Parts: sequence; C-alpha cells; structure tokens
Amino acid sequence: MRQPSAANQERLGRIAEAFRAAYAAGDYRSGANLAAEALTLTPGNMTILPDYALCLMRINAFDQAYKVYMSIHDAPASQRKLLAASTWLDGLVEVCGWLGKTDEMREYGLRSLRASDTQCGANPSESIPDQAPPAFNPQNPAENVIAYSLFGANPRYCEPAVLNAELTRDLFKGWTCRIYLDATVPAHVQQRLKDAGADVVFMGPESGVHPLMWRFLVIDDPKVKRFLLRDADALLSEREAAAVQEWIKSPYYFHVLRDYFTHTELILAGLWGGCGGVLKNAVQSMQQFAATNADSGRFIDQHYLRTNVWPTLRKSVLTHDDLFGFHDAKPFPPHAPNRWNTEKFHVGSNTSYQAIGGVSSLADGAAQKLVFSAADGKPLFDYDAVVRNGEWRLDVPFFIVQKLAAKEIVVNKAAS
Repeated sequence: MRQPSAANQERLGRIAEAFRAAYAAGDYRSGANLAAEALTLTPGNMTILPDYALCLMRINAFDQAYKVYMSIHDAPASQRKLLAASTWLDGLVEVCGWLGKTDEMREYGLRSLRASDTQCGANPSESIPDQAPPAFNPQNPAENVIAYSLFGANPRYCEPAVLNAELTRDLFKGWTCRIYLDATVPAHVQQRLKDAGADVVFMGPESGVHPLMWRFLVIDDPKVKRFLLRDADALLSEREAAAVQEWIKSPYYFHVLRDYFTHTELILAGLWGGCGGVLKNAVQSMQQFAATNADSGRFIDQHYLRTNVWPTLRKSVLTHDDLFGFHDAKPFPPHAPNRWNTEKFHVGSNTSYQAIGGVSSLADGAAQKLVFSAADGKPLFDYDAVVRNGEWRLDVPFFIVQKLAAKEIVVNKAAS
C-alpha cells in the first residue's frame, strides 16, 4: 500500500482525531463520513475499513456495511494482518444477522469463536473435579445465587435490577438474587431491592475490583454452590429458566448461553454460570487483571473471562446456543411462552432501547428531577435527567414505556 504524502498524513491525523471524538459521542453518521474521507486518502486501509463498516452498521446502512466487511474478509491474509483489531469478524457476523443471512452468520460466528478458543483455550487453567457437580438444593436458596453488578442512578439498569429481584421468586425458585452495588445507586432502588428479597452487598472503593466485575465475587464465596452471572439491564425469562434447569440436571460444572447474533464472545459476562470451588482465587486474579488492563474499558469483564476463565470452563460446560453450534452446543430446551412478548427480546437482551423526554426550563447541564407515580398519584420512584438545549431525555426500559403508554404510571417534573 502506497504511503500518503506528508500533507495527507497531517490531514489523516486531523480526521482521526475528529473520528475518535464522533465515535465517543455516538455520532456514527459523522464517524462514517470521516472514515470515508480518510479512505479517499489511503484506499483499502485495513485499520480504517473496520471502523467505517461499524459506523455504517450503527446507522443501519447494513448493505453497505456488509460490502465493506466482505472487502476485509476477501482481502489477502497478509493485508488482514495489518488490522488494528480482529473484531471485524464479529462485525461481519452482526451485519449478517441484521440482513437475515443466516448461513453466513453461523459460518462466520463459528469461525470467530473457534479463533478466540485457539487464542485463549490453552491459557493456564484449573482442573475439573473428578466427582459430579454438587446437587442443586432448592431448599437452601442462599447457596444458589444469581449475581449482578449495579452502579449509578440510571433507570435503564436500576429498574430491570429491581424487576429481576422480583422475578427470581417466580422464575428461579430456589435461587437468591444478589446485587453488588455502591453509594451511587439511589436509596429508593436499594430499598426496593431489599423489599423484593434481594441480597444487597455494598461495595466500597477499596475492593480493587472493577465495578463491572463485582458480580464475579460470588465465585469466591465459600457458601455458594451454584452461581449465575447476569446483566442488570437484561430481564430473566422462561427461556433462560428452562436452560438453567437443564444445566443443573447435567454433569457439567459450567453453563454458557448464546441467543443472538452479537453473542460471539467465548463467555458473555452476563450469560454464564458455574459451580463454586473450581475457579480459585478469583478476587486476586480480578484485581491483578484490572490493574494491568485498564485499556479494556467497558469490555474488561469480557476480556477477563476470555483469558482467565474460559480455559477452565471449556473443560466442563453445557452451552445452549441455537445459532453457532460452537463447542458441542445444544439448542435451547422447550419452555413456557416468554412473558416479554416483544420482537426485540432474546435471552440477555437490553431492555432499554427507548427513551422518554420533554421540555425543561432549567439551564443546560442541570438535573431535571422526574417523579414517577401510580395512576392514583402515589409517588413510586424518581430519577434525574440532564437538560440539553431546553429538553430532558431519559433512557428507560420497555416495561416502563409500556406502563406509561397504558397510563398505569405517570411521570412529572418535580417542582423547582
């Protein structure tokens, strides 16, 4: 590939800086335009093409994104080695999913998972016990824990967490919902979690464990025989419960779920489980990983699992996965109809893909307090929304949007 001139190199530097700012702000349209401009200066650049394709996909330009991803796929291997990251293959899987290219999605997804396994599967690991996993005892829910991390005052995470605590009693009888949280979680959320029967574990800044990984602390709890790790913004469901039931009756020590075309990680941080006593010194290994992998950012939990947990887990795991069939995966078992009757729902799906908003007389950057009340006017909970250009906006889970539409609850601005 011919090197750009000095003038073009300087221009590329400015474009790259603008691209990083646009991408960080979620302005994928500007990101796509900037990447396209950069490619006119350095055609076929393998560090720019994946960014271009990803931005196109995020603005729903799926056909164009597919063509860009396939240009990477079809390039000589010597050129693909110049890529800044290998995540382009996961992007190709995702865009195939959006376009309904099921066979290609499965092929490329399986290839991505196998490549990750080749890279990490031989890392240091623990041995699997010779005896069978501990029998599941529903009479002692304290030894069966569904663990979550929760931090911040965002309803997109707080409200599903509360609902999951309530759902555990119904869908996961014999399990305890445990929430690892800190002081950034509103007091009303903490109290509602406790009222719903959750085991609330308060985390201080001295733990040395990244907040996304707090939930993994359950691994080292000697009183816990079986654990499930879940995302706070994903709701429990009948489909998931049936899969977990099949796992606890199986001879496997670990469980992994994949249920969507973006599920191409070896272990999704919120869709796995295991038996206590197999993974050793989890707290220490997480502290060490967090101290040396700060650049992993919001993917630090995924990266930790890939490198530190997968090598052990892969030796004794039941995987439920109808999509990719990786590592002897089984299809999800039959189950009762999911109560979340939305086309966007899958196991592990994000509940907050909608937002509510309105006008505000407060200054830009101010916090507009919003009070959510029952139809009879009884206050239920409140959240703050940041004001931008005279308007407030708040990401909320779909079940809150549905209740607002049905007038089961109402939202009002608090009096100044």
